[in-house]
Amino acid sequence: MEKTHDKPTIFFSNPKVSSANLLQPHLNNTVERIKAAQVDYILSIQDSMFLNYTSHKAKTEIGRIGRTGKTDQYGLIQHNTLCVTNKNEPLGLIDLQHFHHDEFDAQVRREHRAIENKCDRCWISASQRRRDLLKGIDKKVITVADREGDFFEFLFDLYENQESFVIRAQHNRITGTKRRKKGNDKLFDLINREEDIGTQVTTIHDVETRAIKEIELKIKTLPKIYFPVPRYPSKQDKSYHAISVNVVVAYNDDYCWVLLTDLPVSTLEECQQVITMYRARWHIEDYHKILKTGYQVDELYLHASRKAIENALVMAAVSACRLYWMIYVGRVEGTVKADRLFKDYEWKALYVYFKEKVPEDAPCLNTVILKIARLGGYKPHNKASPPGIKTMWIGFQSFTIAAQMYHNLSTKT
Repeated sequence: MEKTHDKPTIFFSNPKVSSANLLQPHLNNTVERIKAAQVDYILSIQDSMFLNYTSHKAKTEIGRIGRTGKTDQYGLIQHNTLCVTNKNEPLGLIDLQHFHHDEFDAQVRREHRAIENKCDRCWISASQRRRDLLKGIDKKVITVADREGDFFEFLFDLYENQESFVIRAQHNRITGTKRRKKGNDKLFDLINREEDIGTQVTTIHDVETRAIKEIELKIKTLPKIYFPVPRYPSKQDKSYHAISVNVVVAYNDDYCWVLLTDLPVSTLEECQQVITMYRARWHIEDYHKILKTGYQVDELYLHASRKAIENALVMAAVSACRLYWMIYVGRVEGTVKADRLFKDYEWKALYVYFKEKVPEDAPCLNTVILKIARLGGYKPHNKASPPGIKTMWIGFQSFTIAAQMYHNLSTKT
């Protein structure tokens, strides 16, 4: 997207176009899907992705996002909150934020700044916005986050609002539990003293091979561990107080997940449920993979302004939600009909393109998805793996053009 005078750039730079207005219809649809979902609970999964635009020719409106050695990296941080059901069906985004480190007072050391002056505030802001959007909807919502979400102010916000959470611990913090003569015990020390209560077999994505493999994890539990208010900066705010959390540990020789939660952990089954909720984090990881591998959002060079970049990023984020839903549901729900996601002219266009007889009734969604994958270069056969994200992205672009052409021709005749 190097050109600065093409129509997409003019649209994204239009002063009447704002990222908030572009995102709002999608947020409204997500709320409606949550309201209609017949499920036990909704997982609200938060995570950030870094968009490195250091080579961007116009860096005046973007800021620092980190360092590589002694070199500052410039770009934007995008913080997403993705909602999925306990049946692993993605429902869409409930919050999206863009920011960079230079928006905060970097003159003051991080440990001396209040949460309002740190990038970490995005986690609390996301939860607050989600509460506002879902106000009055009687659905249990459970926040899920990786180690970046393990900081006291975020845990306190969830605790005070009586919201359930499963957050992977990062810090070996001092607890309010005293089991030795001098001082209080640290969290990991308490964990090491506990005995296993059972095991759980689960699947993970191997970081090195990218393969899905099955692993067995041993389980420990620590109920009612107290976290005192940190010495900084919360000590300056008298509204903070100690909180109580339950801890579930799932580990083997290669992996160790220390999970903080408010959910009950008195039985093996309850601990396994907490682990299953944390495992659902792979949804947002796959969603980010679609954005970076398919939509290539970290190579989005609109030189007009940061506003134009954010508008384009929001459009990509909303489109990626539809593509992600299509890929996931098409893989696991073989009986879902294509008309649940596609209009009649869209799925019919695929049969016309491949010169196949158009069925009278809508086919299964996975049938349509395989045809879209073929547009992206996928070659189906008995031992073929499911189509990958990039293949689906390429196919989806060709499918969109083919469907629109078919629609235009059929309406004219």
